[in-house]
Amino acid sequence: MLSVTPAELLDDHQRKPRNLGKLLNASVSGDIGSIVAGDALRFYLKIEDGRISAARFQVFNAGDQVAAASVVTELVIGKTPEEALALRPTDLCLHLGGLEPGDLPVQVWGLEGLSAAIAVHRGELPEADEELDPLLCRCHGITEETVRQSIQVMGLTEVQGVVDATGAGTGCGSCRADIPRLLADKDAVTKAPEPRRAGASGRIPTLMRIKQLVADKLQPQAQVHGGSFELWDFDGALVTVSVQGVDAERKRQLLAALETALKAEISSALGVKEK
Repeated sequence: MLSVTPAELLDDHQRKPRNLGKLLNASVSGDIGSIVAGDALRFYLKIEDGRISAARFQVFNAGDQVAAASVVTELVIGKTPEEALALRPTDLCLHLGGLEPGDLPVQVWGLEGLSAAIAVHRGELPEADEELDPLLCRCHGITEETVRQSIQVMGLTEVQGVVDATGAGTGCGSCRADIPRLLADKDAVTKAPEPRRAGASGRIPTLMRIKQLVADKLQPQAQVHGGSFELWDFDGALVTVSVQGVDAERKRQLLAALETALKAEISSALGVKEK
């Protein structure tokens, strides 16, 4: 009988993650990462009679966290919240048959998302109200919304064009079968994006539009003058950015240009401030 190495077990969790996706009727959920920066994980728990009866997770542009989070979901079921909080990366390694700790991410977001969910359960943190977009590419954590935005903005019409533009399908390749569905969506390909009011269609879609606007219009302007433009935070009404490498007058001009673009293309209610 062939033995399976710990590294192979971890890879199996990456390719075939357990408990990936939203947990319906969850008792609580906890978030870790930054939606603004484009990386996040949401951990769902169902707690019945003082014990965790189900656990699931979603990732948003955080493909390197999938395998470890998958392992965490297996470990927490049946435990009390207090027992689950005691889990450490070494417990994941033991569960995988002696995995080297260095093979796990430096930060195990599955454990941090678990802790956040339990903090929500205890009333120590508020529960987030935004929805994470469905994941298209599990290998790289690329969402369907990201691909739809790329199709709209770049006018993509072929599967290979989507693969080249987004990176989806460059891992195991299984998600390539789903790309034609997005290309066949007439609205996703031919309908120009309409301005959306922040919050009206969900925070994450609005953030994706802001990120695209910054990348397409503001970042190039900053780079021409040897600077950089980084989206830092978004509270639903105010966009916080960091502008580096330019003088005060150029910085003022870039911030004004961003605010003008946001109001014209996304929502007239949006404002801008510097980090």
